[in-house]
Amino acid sequence: MKKILLPILALAGWLAVPHANASWAYVPLELRMAGAKYIVVGKIDRVVDDLERNGRAYDIGAIKVDQVLKGPKSLKEVKLMWPGPAPFALSTDIKFRKGQEGVWILYPDKTEKDVFWASYPSDYQQLKALPKVKAKLMALQKLTWSPAVKGLQIGAIVEQSDMRKANVKVKGRPVQALASATVYVVMRNSGKAPTHVVNFPPDKALSVELTGPDGKVIPLPQGGRGGGKLGKYHFLAVSPGALQAMGYGMRLPLISQPGTYTLALGYDNKRDGGKLVKGDVWQGALKGEAKFTVAK
Repeated sequence: MKKILLPILALAGWLAVPHANASWAYVPLELRMAGAKYIVVGKIDRVVDDLERNGRAYDIGAIKVDQVLKGPKSLKEVKLMWPGPAPFALSTDIKFRKGQEGVWILYPDKTEKDVFWASYPSDYQQLKALPKVKAKLMALQKLTWSPAVKGLQIGAIVEQSDMRKANVKVKGRPVQALASATVYVVMRNSGKAPTHVVNFPPDKALSVELTGPDGKVIPLPQGGRGGGKLGKYHFLAVSPGALQAMGYGMRLPLISQPGTYTLALGYDNKRDGGKLVKGDVWQGALKGEAKFTVAK
């Protein structure tokens, strides 16, 4: 691990790879919750139906709702769909069963009315994770956003991991670290019309500057931005009211100094959609700020 500068000892750059080539690209729980239509606590009390789609069987169960975290408080039951019995399974299949209880982060099916999916690994959480889910939902609501420019805002989700008990060495020497952190820059469409943001690393449209608790700027190498050809997948759709992550995150591991860190965020895009995408592509400049605190 290469030493960069205390209190940040090492840094992995932006992970901005095509979404289409990954089985499960990591997505922060906050983003899954932000995009969900419903978040409920409850139990699958029965299987109510099954159907066939594209040669595969699917089961539809009914979640008896005990608590609504997102959605109408009057919600009593939600139908949940998952892959049914089959001679083969895909690596991305997530199956459930009658009697399964927990926290459900639900997205609507694109075809069946009033049927939902929990199709990402973190969309189902065990009951013991309910306090964590509530805390993250509250943090999401308190996220700091930049002033809106043409209906778009920039912010950041920061995930921390405790490293106090970790056995860490840099260049063969033990290092006492407090935490590691990963920053996810996110865009919010606060306007009334859908748009696209561009995540094409060679454009260098995104900028992040980190200031430590002592007020000093900590240099952050951006990693390899690569070349490559601009593709349709570099244009990320953002519907009104929705959040969109820019890439897979910037890792800032091994923070050794406690206190409050400040992230200065920037996004400056001059690129249009050309022939690659239909609809609006946001152009302009945004400046925002995010803070996170590392305890002693």
